[in-house]
Formats: sequence, structure tokens, C-alpha cells
Amino acid sequence: MNAGGVPVHLCAFKSRLHPVSVWKLRRLLRKLNVDVVQTHNYRPNVSGVVAAKLAGVPAVISSLRTVNRWDNARQFWMDRLLCLWRDAVVCVSDEVRKQYLAKIKWRPQIFHVIYNGIDSAFLAPRPTSEHLLAQYNINRDGHIIITVARLVPIKDHATLLRAFRKILDVQPNVRLLILGDGPLKDELMELAKSLGVHERAHFVGHQDNTIEWLRLSNMFILSTHVEGFSSAILEAMASGLPVIATKVGGNIESVQDGVTGFLTPPQDADAIAEKAILLMRNPQLASSFGIAGSRVVASKFTIQSNAQNTIALYRKILEKRRLS
Repeated sequence: MNAGGVPVHLCAFKSRLHPVSVWKLRRLLRKLNVDVVQTHNYRPNVSGVVAAKLAGVPAVISSLRTVNRWDNARQFWMDRLLCLWRDAVVCVSDEVRKQYLAKIKWRPQIFHVIYNGIDSAFLAPRPTSEHLLAQYNINRDGHIIITVARLVPIKDHATLLRAFRKILDVQPNVRLLILGDGPLKDELMELAKSLGVHERAHFVGHQDNTIEWLRLSNMFILSTHVEGFSSAILEAMASGLPVIATKVGGNIESVQDGVTGFLTPPQDADAIAEKAILLMRNPQLASSFGIAGSRVVASKFTIQSNAQNTIALYRKILEKRRLS
């Protein structure tokens, strides 16, 4: 396969440590004379590290998007022992690094923080796509709040819907756009109906054109109670939106409280509503947050900065191998 000019090789696995699958990957790595293997999340971190070690790959790196939630003690010990074969572990935020280290208790020097980066297209000026609202029969009659997240328990849309009820009690001309799909969709739609917000809370499902929806909105809210590092927050900041996010995980590293947005306690609908109403009543403050947020993203959270930091880590490990 060839994706965007980059060769892509598929190596199917029957199970995480299926010997035939691991050996096939080992053979592919040797055939391609691979210098660096970087894996992502628990199961690939196991399979990829074992195959890379068997293939004699010079640099073996695992990545963590959130703190691993091992299913049992065997998985924990397997992950911990494989640190012996890892040259580095890349964490998407310092909070992920700290939490993982506290659990696994391994040598801290192999753990590195490299933040997610987003496409610079989010930073470029572009016209709003009002046709999207018409497509979903949404009237623009006031402020538009947006959230982008999978409809799963850890994203805690229920708290956001309860906050939205409180917002509407004070500011009736507000709409909530909920982008994302997931197993809780029906349950959340029922909650919206029971709260009496269903006519102003719009579940528009998964959208590939997130940037266009963000440009239509006035504010971004993420009510998650577990988060490694949210790319959705970065995209919202890059689009010039003030952000309200819960004070968990990497959110405290992307959102500067009182500068680019507000951080609120998790599962606190009152706090979210209070900050949202404050921003709606103070458009100058909201605008200043949006401007500051886009500057922070441009200086710290782009794909280019992510790539530069990643390549620098690769070179450091390979140089160390060459000298050893």
C-alpha cells in the first residue's frame, strides 16, 4: 500500500503475542532494515516491542496516550518487564508521564513528553460554513457552544448536558453542537430530552470537517473526567475559540486558566455553566481567550513541532546506540 507517498505495510495479528504473527512482523522489520520502531498504546506496545527486539531494531519506542488501564496483574507485569527492551516511552502529556510512572515505577529517564500537534490549517483564516447549520436544520439565533468527543463514559457528556440546562435557564438563545459518535448516543439523547434541552442540543455525529464546525461556533467545552491530551482542545484553540475544560490529565497543560480559557473541576455542571455564562456576557474576554489560544497552538502544538521533537528523540537514541 502507498498512503500519501509513504509506503504502508500491513501485518495482521491473530492475537497480541501469537508466535506466527510476531515472527511475521520480525521478518518484515528485518527485510525493511528498520532503524526505529515506535508503537502506540498497550497491545501494540507489547507486540511491537517483542517483534522489534527479536529483529534487532536499534531504537525501540513505545507511546502512551493515556494511563494504561491494565485488565489484570499479568498485563501490568508484562508491560513493566517490556520496559527492559524499550529505549524510550513517549507520553502525550506530563500528567500521563507522572501517573504512569507512579504505577509502573520504572527508570524515569526513559520517559519523554512530546505533545500532540495539529494541522496548521486550523490556524488559517477561512469563511464560516453556514450551510452546515441549514443541513441539520439548526437556526443561528444566538451563541453556539461546541464539543467534540466520542460518546463514551469518560467524556462525560451527561455533565455537559446538565450544565447546558443551567446555561439555558439564564441565556435561552444558545445552541449546543455535539460532534462524535459512540455507544452512549441513545442514552444521552434521552437525557437531553428529560432535561428539556433536546431542541437546542444537536447530536450531529462524527464529522470529518471538524474545522468547519468549529468556525461556526463561539465556545468549546470538554467535560471529560479522564484525558491524556486532547487534540480537540488544540483544534478549538487554533480556531480562535475560548475553551472550558475539566481540570484533568493533559487539559491543565493545554489550557492556560484565565488566559486561553477556564479549567473547572470534573463532573461539576455548575462550574461549567458559570464559566460559559461569564464568557457569553463578556465577549471581549472570550475574544481575548481565543486570540491567546491560537497563539499558544501556533508556538507549541503544531504537527511541525511534534515532528521535530520526535525526530530529535530518534536521533538521540540512534546516536547513543552507535557510540555504545
